[in-house]
Amino acid sequence: MSSDGLENARRLCLASSLPALLVVGPPDAATALCNDSLAALLDRPEAVRRSREEAEAPLVLGEAWPAVATALVPLYAGLAGGTADSVLLSLPRPADGGTLGLRAVPLTEQGRVVGVLAQASMDEAMANLAATMRAEVERTTAARSRFLASASHDLRQPFQAMRLFLDALGAQVAGNARAMRTTEMLGNAMTAGEQLLNALLDISTLDAGTVTPDFQTVSLDGLVESLVEEFRPQAEEKGLRLRVHLAGAVTRSDPVLLGRILRNLLSNAIRYTRQGGILIGMRRRGPRWRIEVWDTGYGIPKDKLDVIFDEFHQLTNPSRDPTRGLGLGLAIVRRLSALLNAPVEVQSRSGRGSVFAVTVDGAETDAAAEPAGPAAADGEGPAGVPLDGMTVLVVDDDSMVLTGLRLTLESWGCAIVSAADMREVFAAVDGLTEPPDVILTDLRLPGNVSGFDVIDRVRRLFATAIPAVVLTGETASDALLEGQRRGCSFLHKPLHPGELRREMEGIRAARGRTGETRPG
Repeated sequence: MSSDGLENARRLCLASSLPALLVVGPPDAATALCNDSLAALLDRPEAVRRSREEAEAPLVLGEAWPAVATALVPLYAGLAGGTADSVLLSLPRPADGGTLGLRAVPLTEQGRVVGVLAQASMDEAMANLAATMRAEVERTTAARSRFLASASHDLRQPFQAMRLFLDALGAQVAGNARAMRTTEMLGNAMTAGEQLLNALLDISTLDAGTVTPDFQTVSLDGLVESLVEEFRPQAEEKGLRLRVHLAGAVTRSDPVLLGRILRNLLSNAIRYTRQGGILIGMRRRGPRWRIEVWDTGYGIPKDKLDVIFDEFHQLTNPSRDPTRGLGLGLAIVRRLSALLNAPVEVQSRSGRGSVFAVTVDGAETDAAAEPAGPAAADGEGPAGVPLDGMTVLVVDDDSMVLTGLRLTLESWGCAIVSAADMREVFAAVDGLTEPPDVILTDLRLPGNVSGFDVIDRVRRLFATAIPAVVLTGETASDALLEGQRRGCSFLHKPLHPGELRREMEGIRAARGRTGETRPG
């Protein structure tokens, strides 16, 4: 091959849209040239800089060169063509830990091999492109998950502080009708903001693909009954009848996520029904169960049956009044439906009402079936249990939230010991002669410390299983499992003081029944 031949090979290497490599000279004294596509796949920025000129092969290919040089030996043996017509080069692919294959052929000049041109096949290139894209998607998903976990916590913190301060303000202005009215309007505005924040974070988390269903045997009767009891006060306040038809149904699903689907459907049915009522019932359809929510509300035009599942789409709220919903409930339902393989259908007549149906797989009756799942999470706790004299260790690194919690708990008669980090925890409990009655801690604390670390250390310090309540804006299943293992309760931010009160009353009542701290 003449110098013109090597120059043609060089141009071919650089112009190729597929990964390509040119090696000039014998393996023990070779120079190399790789095109931009190969340099990018090998993650070799120095090779990219040299992609328009040849350089010493070890500098271009780095640690991959010794194996490449060994693989090229059969091409150089003997006369032109050596002992092999071609060889397969295998180069490491840093993006995903795999390998990149190039088919190498000899370049000859006057009966001797003067170089090698190697190129990936189209199939190989496509496979490498797919692998690179998968690796990039995995990196992006992991980064998005970390962002959502942080955002979920950080964005909920100020709402949590405002909610606690609002509760304390309400107690201070009690009896002043004008101030109470202003406080009520402020509460409504905060509720709308909390709903929007929660819905946006829910949708972002679902879109990120970080939610993994926990499938288990679930009693649909128990789940539906608890939801009906939760929504009955709202229905009665509007003068609506809320009826339920049970069928002894059992399914395999995630009770938390399925409960969120049904909760959104019931909430919408009540919101968009002015008179009449709502019925939730179940029908058997072969091996599956169909859970139906009927209402006598506004109804939905036929041409709008699909778009109602789009984000921020509301048929009866053109002025975007946040007190009438945010248009995200059905968007969340659609995502959860796909996640659980639980198709959602809708039928409606304008002015007559609608029926939304969720179809789930049937399952054999199991005595251990989850009776109510998450629907009971907002249920009422023991009523009227006094909290006077309870000692509460409160840990949160947000000073506004910590102050708000202190004001709220002190208004209930609790004695507060507060801390912002682990160092302050030890200083705070050092003066206690008895263990606190409750540990109330944020999940995320400074210095890679978690609320679980606080709970474990304080329990070991007092050698007793102190009841613990974890406050968090996160919904990751691994955190919930960690808390369950320790016997902790969870309250999700931004929580309403009433939820915290019910949890505290439950702890006081349980201790009163047993005469000792409940086990963890």
